[in-house]
Amino acid sequence: MDPIKNLISGSDPLRSDPAAPDADEALRRVTTGVPMFTDSLPPNVLQFEDRKRRRARVAGVVTLAAAAVTAGVLVATNLGPLASAPAPAGTVMPSASETAGPSTPTPTATPSATRAATATPTPTRTAAAVLWTTFTDSTGQATFEHPLGWTVAQTPATIAGGSYNIVEVKNAAGKTVATLRLVYEATAGPVCPVPKPFQTLDSVVVDIQQKAAKLREHPRGPSAFVFRVIQGDKVYGSLALTDGDLAQQTTTCGLYNGILGPDNVPLAQFGDTLWLTADGKDAPLAFDSVDEAKAYMGTQEYRDLKRMLISLALQPAAS
Repeated sequence: MDPIKNLISGSDPLRSDPAAPDADEALRRVTTGVPMFTDSLPPNVLQFEDRKRRRARVAGVVTLAAAAVTAGVLVATNLGPLASAPAPAGTVMPSASETAGPSTPTPTATPSATRAATATPTPTRTAAAVLWTTFTDSTGQATFEHPLGWTVAQTPATIAGGSYNIVEVKNAAGKTVATLRLVYEATAGPVCPVPKPFQTLDSVVVDIQQKAAKLREHPRGPSAFVFRVIQGDKVYGSLALTDGDLAQQTTTCGLYNGILGPDNVPLAQFGDTLWLTADGKDAPLAFDSVDEAKAYMGTQEYRDLKRMLISLALQPAAS
């Protein structure tokens, strides 16, 4: 044989098997010997076929293993190394405290629950509605409304020809917030060396008739609720009922709070003070600025006082 054939023949594992027949010798026997036919093969031929099938299976396994290794290399190249195997869906990885030992579990909100709780608006606390009641003074001449928690104290009196009364109103904290005076005489106004500027910040005309004879004697505008301020060293304010001043002025020594009232009814003075003076003496309200006084109009106290003063009704006493 030539060198290549010898190399191939030497690498054939079957050639080293002493039980395997020589191929050349078997060929000579087939061509020169008497033919023989049988349905069975010699044992050595069966073994030879078995070895061929075994070699084919081994080669197939080796080929599959090589393909698997190649595929693994390609997958690893494309995807990169995996740091850890992904957890199955729906499972929760144990925390460090759980792996350290048994402890009382602390419930945590899921993201969906957190979103729902955040989206739900938080209810706000609102002030309870204020209940109101109606008061009629002992003379039967004055009626007004006030919050249910406020208290009213009165000092009725009589004079020849009529009755009058002084009614003091206190809020729920016990502070005197207004006084109603039914009087037959009004005091003169204060005198000051330098009048101060003043303004009317709020005004609402009330439906109260005025004495016809008094209007002819002292012409006045309609009765109204007013919130007025005088600008002195501070801004002093007052809430009351008063008759409109027909003579427009911009400065004053003092602002009078009172209305003429209907015939056969005393003069009515209903407010937080009888006189608001320029020096601020006994002023019921004091502010640092006009803007601060305007802001006071948005408070519940202001709204309650305004409603009470506007609700006043006057009528002659029953005979």
